[in-house]
Amino acid sequence: MEKGSPCMIDTRGGLQRQRRATLERLDRARRLFGSALVGCVSTTLLLVPSVPSAANKDLVIIHTERWIDTLKATVKNVSADRAEDLVIVVRFYAETGALGLTRRPRRPASRQELGTQTARVPALGPGQEAPFELEIAEKYRKATFYKFEPHAIWPRPRKK
Repeated sequence: MEKGSPCMIDTRGGLQRQRRATLERLDRARRLFGSALVGCVSTTLLLVPSVPSAANKDLVIIHTERWIDTLKATVKNVSADRAEDLVIVVRFYAETGALGLTRRPRRPASRQELGTQTARVPALGPGQEAPFELEIAEKYRKATFYKFEPHAIWPRPRKK
């Protein structure tokens, strides 16, 4: 056998060093894979529109875009009813986590709500979309995350 072969046993702890080095490489690969997986999932979640809930009765934000001081988005009415007096509440958040270097895996950073702003959108019939813009107030521009909450008045259908 050649010297340095992986099957060669070194009585001075060479096998233990080799095992430790292999475990460190595997751990590093696992962390890199985990980071890549988290990045792919986060990107996918950013591209997927928000899911409608009973609270907003099928109003969906289908496109968002952030500039330095402006949020641009499009809201769509996916219900069979007309939505009137639409108000989009935008909640701004900043991450509040220590960014120190540690050997332990980082916990997800907690988010602190900075505040809210609202945007008004014209009435939408079933299946209609409407773009809207919101100028971000100076105090919310440091936000790293924002959440849209669409609200509307849903008129009751007239009985015949």
